[in-house]
Amino acid sequence: MLTTQATPEMIEEWKRVFDKYHDSLKPNRKSGKEVNDYFRRKYFPEKFDSTSFCDVVKLNIMENEPIREKLPKGEDPQIVTYKMKEDSIVAGIDLVTGFFHIEGENIDKVAEIYDNLFLYRGLDETDLKNCFLVAEYVRLSKGITIE
Repeated sequence: MLTTQATPEMIEEWKRVFDKYHDSLKPNRKSGKEVNDYFRRKYFPEKFDSTSFCDVVKLNIMENEPIREKLPKGEDPQIVTYKMKEDSIVAGIDLVTGFFHIEGENIDKVAEIYDNLFLYRGLDETDLKNCFLVAEYVRLSKGITIE
């Protein structure tokens, strides 16, 4: 999870990692239902019935073209929302696209959950053309440091 402003040096490093690894990666993206099931098994969250948070998650999908394009034509996101009391974290997962949105006060815990879901979900053919997504996937799956 990127938690800082990207620098030119970071972008160059992402490109270097992309060039080194993208040919060896294959599409492996899981469905939204699989991401949701995994999240529930791993974190045991409680249901969180919040229309406003659900709207935030949906807006993130609809306002972000690369994510919105993953929606089948004519289909709307199907958002499920959760909370994790012990960490004051809320999560929304779209069952259609596999998009997820995590919020909380502890950015380290939010990043940990986000990175775990990102790695589990995997990348599709479109994602494999994005140097940042490939670099993040490689960083998480191979445990390398990207600076």
